[in-house]
Parts: sequence; structure tokens; C-alpha cells
Amino acid sequence: MNPDAPPPFPSNIHATLEDPMWDAIKLFTTLKISYALIGGVAAMIYGHARFSEDIDFVAVANHQEILATNPDVMRACNFDASSTWKLYHSSGLDVDIWKDEHSDAIVARAKTVRLGNRDVCIADEHDLIAMKLRANRPHDDGDIFAILKHKPIDETLLRSRVTPEQFAHYLSIKAR
Repeated sequence: MNPDAPPPFPSNIHATLEDPMWDAIKLFTTLKISYALIGGVAAMIYGHARFSEDIDFVAVANHQEILATNPDVMRACNFDASSTWKLYHSSGLDVDIWKDEHSDAIVARAKTVRLGNRDVCIADEHDLIAMKLRANRPHDDGDIFAILKHKPIDETLLRSRVTPEQFAHYLSIKAR
């Protein structure tokens, strides 16, 4: 497997997730909001065959202000214009936007990949693993383990993005 090859479009993305994902990407692109796809869908792209119930992105710090000043674009992309911290899609599916002190750096390091016939910005695998280590939820360990099976990880780079305790947890996942 070529680690630099673009990932295939994940066939296990449930159909109910596709429209909200593409609409969110259209919204971000139209408004020039830098973003990165994260969460379970990003883990699927990096090789983890699992079901995800939602779509998660990280966006630059000022995304809420941009969204708030563009309610017509939000509505045109099928989102409720009254919320700028979470996107409420007309399909009933919510699109989460992760925001913390690492957001801008994660977005800056995001990769552009081709999914189907569209370009998508996705968090670098090191950032995705670091985010999952920070979140420290039971299903994140499974995502990390699966990513390790499919992508080479630069552990020096990963160590620079997490705390010593989080890196120790990563090593315990890797040892499984």
C-alpha cells in the first residue's frame, strides 16, 4: 500500500451522512472557511471500516463570525442559520465543529484528498490521532488502532502534539 496515495471514497459512509457532509464542505468552501474533516468519517478514510453516526469537522477560530454574517449562504447549503457553533442540517443530522486551542494548527496541516469526484480537506493522521487521544473516549482507541494498521505514523511528530500521558496511552494502543 502506498501511504501517499489518495484514499478511496469510503463505501461505508452511510447515505444519510453524505448530503450533510457535502453541504458542509460547500458551505465552508463558499465562505472561504478553512476546515478539516475529522472524527469517524476521517478514520474511515484512513482505513478503519466502521459506522459513524455523525459528521465532524474542525474549522478556523473565526468560523462562527463568518457563518453569523452569512445566513443566506447557510440556508442555501441546507443549514439552520441560527446556529454557528454546530450546524443543523435540514436532513435532521447535526454537523459538529470541533473548536479548541489546536484548531487553527490542525486546519493549517490538513491534507486535500479526492473523495469520489470532489476535493476534501482532511486532518493529517497525526492530528486525528492526537485529537482522539485528547478526547479519550472508548471508541477512539479502536479508531487509533485501525489507523495504525493502515498508515505509517511518525511517533516523534505525534509525541510533539500530545501530552506525555496521551503518548503513553498511544503506545498502549499500539502494543495491542
